[in-house]
Amino acid sequence: MAERISFHFGGHNRAIDAPNICPLCHHKVIIKESISSLSNGNIMQFVFKCPNYDCNSFFVGYYRKDSNNDFHLIEFKPKNIILPEFSEIINKISPMFISIYKETEVARQLGLSQIAGAGFRKSFEFLIKDYAKKNSTEDKYPEIESLFAGNVVKNFIPDVRIQSVAKRALWIGNDETHYLRKWEEKDINDLITLIDLTIRWIEIEHLSSEYNKEMPE
Repeated sequence: MAERISFHFGGHNRAIDAPNICPLCHHKVIIKESISSLSNGNIMQFVFKCPNYDCNSFFVGYYRKDSNNDFHLIEFKPKNIILPEFSEIINKISPMFISIYKETEVARQLGLSQIAGAGFRKSFEFLIKDYAKKNSTEDKYPEIESLFAGNVVKNFIPDVRIQSVAKRALWIGNDETHYLRKWEEKDINDLITLIDLTIRWIEIEHLSSEYNKEMPE
């Protein structure tokens, strides 16, 4: 549980949750007080200092006051973006997927969640189509490139494990680009999880196939 930091606001003592991860070094921290604070209407800004010796940096926490006079974290600034790494298998299959995905992850970590969903959906289409092309002959490339991603999964990806998670990633991805949502209980975090699962199954399928070729019965 996060430490609680007390402060005075509107003639009363209030408290906020202290940061437990430094947004700059991304290590766990224990912070029991803020260095200073500033009120701007319903927004409070608190200055914190990372206690980790290798970081020792200042950052600001932004908190919004609700109708019950409780304060809730909005974000910390500045922050260092952490980009995911991908295996050599995925790098060879779809470098464009990786490029789009990393750009989208920057947007997500900067709080641009409304556009990040569409970015993840676009990146995933490149992954699916490039993977389908890898397992097809060149004469099929124009068809794969022009088909809807769902039809590519259905017609050009025979592995049922990849099909299963890829279909669901596309369902949520489509919700991220449409006016109405079909899967209202799912969000961008579920989309990221399903993309990750698809990647893992692709890697498993690829490695299994390579060993079967190298070690025939």
